[in-house]
Amino acid sequence: MIITVASYKGGVAKTTTAIHLATYLQKLAPTLLIDGDVIRAATQWAQRGAGFPFRVVDETQGIKAAREYTNGHVIIDTEANPSRVDFREVAEGCDLLVIPAVPETTATDGLIYTLKNLREIGSDRYRILITKVRPKPNRDAEKLRAELAKAEINAVFATEIPNLIAFDKASSQGVPVCDVKDDDNAPRAWAAYEAAGKEICNGRKIQIRRTG
Repeated sequence: MIITVASYKGGVAKTTTAIHLATYLQKLAPTLLIDGDVIRAATQWAQRGAGFPFRVVDETQGIKAAREYTNGHVIIDTEANPSRVDFREVAEGCDLLVIPAVPETTATDGLIYTLKNLREIGSDRYRILITKVRPKPNRDAEKLRAELAKAEINAVFATEIPNLIAFDKASSQGVPVCDVKDDDNAPRAWAAYEAAGKEICNGRKIQIRRTG
């Protein structure tokens, strides 16, 4: 299975999502993460600690390395704000495109642009993951989900990723959040990505109804 994580908006937990989906999938089969981000965010994250339980390479090594994972998984962390040509290539070259989306107005604008490009490409192999969800009484995530449903966009994870400091600690320690020991919310942070990974592996049918 090849999973690409991409967004036209930065700061939406793209690299965090790639790392933690790879962490989950590694528990099931050998997993490779291809770090295509221009600043090598996933690589730098790993280098701050003892490394990840899965292999990380950059895109120059990716094609060759991926040949060794025909019976496993490949996660691709793309650069933020890719060109239209690059976006078409990543959308068409994977089994599932995961689009992290933060429920804020400026971030939603990026999501709308991403979905517009997917419609133009004609791709329906994607699913939106709502990230950085603030605790109640904030209802921004509910509003975003309602807006997507109103637009008849049903390819949305049931799981939501909470906005927790545990993820910042994981990055600074160079480990996945499941290995953070000094934060009581780390298990909850990991449980969210674990649930997202299970949604992918359960193979729920992804549907999208195009409008207009």
